[in-house]
Parts: sequence; C-alpha cells; structure tokens
Amino acid sequence: MSNASNSPSALMGPDELADLLRVSKATVWRLRENLKLPPAITLTSQCIRWRRSDVQAWISAGCPSFNDQAKSTAHSEVPHG
Repeated sequence: MSNASNSPSALMGPDELADLLRVSKATVWRLRENLKLPPAITLTSQCIRWRRSDVQAWISAGCPSFNDQAKSTAHSEVPHG
C-alpha cells in the first residue's frame, strides 16, 4: 500500500512545509505573505495547504520568489507606445 502523503498531488500543511524547508512555521507564514512560496490552496480561512508537486518543483527551480514573477507579469501588461 502506498503512502498518500508522498503522492505528488498530496497537499501539505504549514507544519509539514516548515519541516521540509527546515524553517519555523512562523517563517512559512512570512514567506507566504511576501509571495516567496508557491501559491497556496485556501480550503477555509483556517486551512491553508500547498500542493506537494508545486513545492517540489519550486525547490528544484531554486526557490524563486513569486513576488518577482508577479512584478514581471505586471510590467509586461503595461501597453507600450
């Protein structure tokens, strides 16, 4: 029987994400607030989760800031001319 928590589609809570990143849970929330983590899934106001596959891809990419991506997207939407 396979472990569902290791499935790429599994969802991770803040505790598990903090353990994976070797940071505190407070740091996870700070990183999320500053758009440094992959987008989270808000199931309820008290239940925030991250897709394991998104986190693993983010780590493999060198942990890029999503804030930087949002800024570059906003600049690319400005009409030139």
